[in-house]
Amino acid sequence: MNLFWNLLKRFFFGMMFGSLIYVVTGLYSRSYGMSDRMVFLLASGLIGLVSIVFKSEKIGFVFQLAIHGILTYIIIIALNRLITHDLDFWNPYVFSVFTIEFILIYAITCTISMVIFHRSTKEINNEIMNRKKQKNK
Repeated sequence: MNLFWNLLKRFFFGMMFGSLIYVVTGLYSRSYGMSDRMVFLLASGLIGLVSIVFKSEKIGFVFQLAIHGILTYIIIIALNRLITHDLDFWNPYVFSVFTIEFILIYAITCTISMVIFHRSTKEINNEIMNRKKQKNK
């Protein structure tokens, strides 16, 4: 049961993050229909589910990033194929530009996530140290 709630939480967190990205980027692009928005939310939720790979202690962080990145790439390709019917995605130029943009966006997102994680971990550790100091007094 715990696994179910963990997966559901990740799915909804992915949808929340995807919604934020949609709002920010959707302001500057063409408007999509309701079904396209639902596909976008579903894809965002799936990316959130894929983040379960970071819970594994058996594989290293770089390998986790690689697995998450590849699965996210596949989900985004599927999303683009479903939403943008007129895009010749398999054109070598379009495909290479998309891939480079994906790698850059993924690297920026991962960097921001790692900085936030590092800061929150540091704050938690500092709070624990402060409590230990107060307890020892």
